[in-house]
Amino acid sequence: MNNEKPFVSVIIAALNEEAAIGKVVNAVPPTVANEIIVVDNGSPRNVATSTIRELCPEARIVSLPENRGYAGGLHAGACN
Repeated sequence: MNNEKPFVSVIIAALNEEAAIGKVVNAVPPTVANEIIVVDNGSPRNVATSTIRELCPEARIVSLPENRGYAGGLHAGACN
């Protein structure tokens, strides 16, 4: 029996969520995820990206130049 813990990535798609993104990322229990990927899904002026870097430096950030929709944002996070 394999007792190794699986590698788990949590992908969060965000559009203009600078006010809430810190709470969302911090709500992910550290025992659940090996990595957190936040996709800034076309927020104007990359406001969300700078907020994410400030509040959640451990998160990997994928910045998209345009909104690709929820599924498109998650797909971009999974592919990067």
